[in-house]
Amino acid sequence: MEATIRKDDENQVTLIFDGYLDTSVTPQTEKEVEPLYQFSDCEIIIDCSRLQYISSSGLRLLMAINQRCRANHCNLYIKGMQEKVKDVFLTTGFTNLFEFK
Repeated sequence: MEATIRKDDENQVTLIFDGYLDTSVTPQTEKEVEPLYQFSDCEIIIDCSRLQYISSSGLRLLMAINQRCRANHCNLYIKGMQEKVKDVFLTTGFTNLFEFK
């Protein structure tokens, strides 16, 4: 699992997930995304086009990211979900908790 943060411009930051976001990698991924919390008043895009799998611990991480970013007055969007990941979001009702691009 790799998490990459890319500042696209003054008002947009992209977090790219690549691989499997499951229980074995979530603690390390939590540390990797911490720099994301320094941004405020911007748009944050979570690019899931390379995310192949997400477990409940990965969903919990996304909720934590969403809460921290909203506290920093950022708008958070998810884009590029593969079908397997999209199915998890639909099954768990997470499609109602996030905005998508």
